[in-house]
Amino acid sequence: MSYRLLALDLDGTLLQRDGTILQRDLDAIARLRASGVVVTICTGRLYSGSRHVALQLGLEGPLGCVDGSQLVMHTAECGTSFHQTAIHGAHALHLREVLHRRAAARFFVAGDRIIHDSAGALFAPYVQTWTGELEETDDLHAHPFWEDSAGLLAAIVVGQMLDIEATATEIRAELGAHAHLISFPLSRFEGMGGMVVRAPGRTKGTALQSIGEHLGIGVEQMVAVGDWFNDVPMFKTVGRSFAMRNCPDEVRACATDQVRCELSQGGVAEVIDKVFG
Repeated sequence: MSYRLLALDLDGTLLQRDGTILQRDLDAIARLRASGVVVTICTGRLYSGSRHVALQLGLEGPLGCVDGSQLVMHTAECGTSFHQTAIHGAHALHLREVLHRRAAARFFVAGDRIIHDSAGALFAPYVQTWTGELEETDDLHAHPFWEDSAGLLAAIVVGQMLDIEATATEIRAELGAHAHLISFPLSRFEGMGGMVVRAPGRTKGTALQSIGEHLGIGVEQMVAVGDWFNDVPMFKTVGRSFAMRNCPDEVRACATDQVRCELSQGGVAEVIDKVFG
């Protein structure tokens, strides 16, 4: 198989824990792009939290953000959203009421920013990896973004793991197929967990399908690299996939290959050398 596109997750894959990119990875990506292979980003971050990486890599073209809910045409000058899948209208208001009843900290992705209240201040540095565009408000319940026609791209919830699990059960019971969610423990906060709620139907896998249609590249000609549960859909979509060494076993089992070196040693460069030479 002659692979024509490399899709990269950011956090835990391309980006080091301090947010930087290893020179080894930068050099390998530059060589790959010079050979004519397309490189794109497929991330849970918003575009506003990914744009600086795309600029550093010199990328131009479609990017997948917010786990496929936000597709952006990126250039050096600007980024233009060409697809957004959001929770709208009555379903957004229903989600608002469910989360309003819970004690967890809530962060809402509206437009290309994240909105939170004072309860989220402690966890703002964690959520800030998604974007630097954070807005604090006194009253999340009454914020005007609930009435915006653009809808809600995602809700991020952080709290005690038991409360997160109970909240997830409540959302599934009350919104059913109108909301897609994933919950997980937070290693940096003992006993705490996180949850991301989005509109159904979009994943990193569907993002790569859309990107491929735009570029005229079949998914079987794509290679993807990632490290977390939200990367599994793209692992199952593309022709070849690599799980980072630091990823959970359940994620690794869904990839065709495993990166052997540690994150700090340049896993992306390892993949490029192995697949593209």
